[in-house]
This record gives sequence, C-alpha cells and structure tokens, in this order.
Amino acid sequence: MRRGEGNREDRLLKKQIMVLNRHIPRRRKTLKELLEEEKPHVLGTDGSRHRFKKKELDKISSLIPEGSWGRLKLPLYIEISSQMSGSRIKGKLECKLVCQILNKDDCGEEIYIYRLDTKVVRRELPTTSQYIFLVK
Repeated sequence: MRRGEGNREDRLLKKQIMVLNRHIPRRRKTLKELLEEEKPHVLGTDGSRHRFKKKELDKISSLIPEGSWGRLKLPLYIEISSQMSGSRIKGKLECKLVCQILNKDDCGEEIYIYRLDTKVVRRELPTTSQYIFLVK
C-alpha cells in the first residue's frame, strides 16, 4: 500500500457513510411538538420531508409520561457502526421507550440491541425510528 492510500480509503468510506445518512433530519422534534402538528414531519439534511404517522405518535404518547413529551426527540435513532456487534440506542427516554416495546426491564441511558430486537422496534415504530450509520 502506498503512502496516503489508507487515508484516502478512510475518507472515501466516510463520504459513503455520509450519503447513507442524508435522510437524517436537520433537527429532530419533540413528541410534544409533533403531536401538535396537523401533518407531523421533519426535514432531512437532503431537503426531503419525513412524515410521522399520527397513530404511531399516539402509541408513543401512551408509553411515555406526558411530562416527558417535551424531552423525547424523534425520530428515535438506531445507531449502527462497524465497531459494534449490535445497534445502540442512547438517551434515557429513548431507552425507556425501546425497553417497553421489547418488554425488557429498565435499560438505563444506553442499550445495545441485536437483529431480532431491531426488527421488533422497526416493526412497531416504522416512521418514528431511523437508522443512523456511525463512522469512527
């Protein structure tokens, strides 16, 4: 390998990951904000509009105490990295929500879930959860 090729490959990989993440919202909104909108949505970094199903927002609002609606940001990120064997969920409310969906005990502020659990989360929250790809 010639000098500098490793850095070039790393930069190319990072650029490709950025393309995979172009759907990620510029700004996530709170559950409270989304419940107040007639057509709940966020705008992606690529300018696309990501719509949330009201039924799904109502389901989440039934699982999270009303006092926390202003702190839970959506979409829920399911973080994927080549450095991890599973997917990571971060945030106290986010983990609480996922644990309730998966019927698990209190999970803390960060949890790792694996393929079968990830499928359950995506099936239950298809519009309010998104994959985000991480680069180290």
